[in-house]
Amino acid sequence: MTPSRKIAAALDENTRAFTPPCSIAIDDGPVRLTLEIAALDSVGVALDALEYRDAERKEWTAEDLNAWGDRLRDRLTYLMEPVHVLEVDGGAGEVLLRSKTPSRRGEARNYYEIRLRRDGSCRVERFAFDDVERRRGRVPCQLTREVLERLADDLAASTR
Repeated sequence: MTPSRKIAAALDENTRAFTPPCSIAIDDGPVRLTLEIAALDSVGVALDALEYRDAERKEWTAEDLNAWGDRLRDRLTYLMEPVHVLEVDGGAGEVLLRSKTPSRRGEARNYYEIRLRRDGSCRVERFAFDDVERRRGRVPCQLTREVLERLADDLAASTR
């Protein structure tokens, strides 16, 4: 069963069984997806974060992480804003992707932030930067179930 099908089954189950906020972990062989759910209904989900972990590869080089970031950039064109590789920190073993053009909501600019780490993990979050207060804070990623399922499959496919 693909990660997307496992997510669909878990969300169907948790729509009835749990009250958000809650966390759901889905295992698919060496791949583990953890969803930090802020809200959930039959149409969509608001995620505080999505953690992806591929335990098959123990150590990613800076070049491998950069290539992974490029693959994600090319695949994740359906998110609210397309993402691009913003920073490659070979010493820390991390690559940062961020929305190329943040969306405006009032006085805030909203954007995705995706961190790839040398241990084969990835964290997807959404932030808002308040122009007046000059501060940023995490906000939920609002995704339809179909987009979340596609995101899960694209994360898994991008590591192969």
